[in-house]
Amino acid sequence: MQCDNKELIDQFKRSNGQVASIGRMIDDNRDCADVLQQIVAARASLTKLGVLLLEAEARGCLGANTEPNDKIKNFNKVVTELFKLT
Repeated sequence: MQCDNKELIDQFKRSNGQVASIGRMIDDNRDCADVLQQIVAARASLTKLGVLLLEAEARGCLGANTEPNDKIKNFNKVVTELFKLT
């Protein structure tokens, strides 16, 4: 089981940077189309972060101190919440 959170952290940092740049673009009074393009990129980055997070949960990498049966319950809860969002 591969449980390296570096990929999650790296993707979070990319997503965070993209969201922060939206604010800077608005402050700089950038063209609407440019800001919207950055919003689309940020959404895609956050979606990728969500997928990585779900994969980590499926591998049992999150909640390292959690009992195996509780991990299954947590995974089911995460999947249920995901389908509520989509």
